[in-house]
Amino acid sequence: MAYSPSTPARKISWITLGIAVLVMLLVAIGIFYLRDTFPANEDSVVEALSTQSDSTEQAAIEGDLEAQSPEQFDQEIDAAFAELEASLAE
Repeated sequence: MAYSPSTPARKISWITLGIAVLVMLLVAIGIFYLRDTFPANEDSVVEALSTQSDSTEQAAIEGDLEAQSPEQFDQEIDAAFAELEASLAE
């Protein structure tokens, strides 16, 4: 669309600009607040995932399930919740 003298000039809506700034501010605050929850060492994430097989075969899946006991899984979940509660208490 070509500009002509009869075409009104486009104005930036202050509401749109305000919403964009607010969204960017909320994202920045979220990143700042959650930065401690990101893994410090990427190798630890890879190690945790490498202990499990990525196969879709039934025998491999059963092997992964048998390798971890329900008690061990419960302890890991309890430790994660305790860590979460401690971080929220600060």
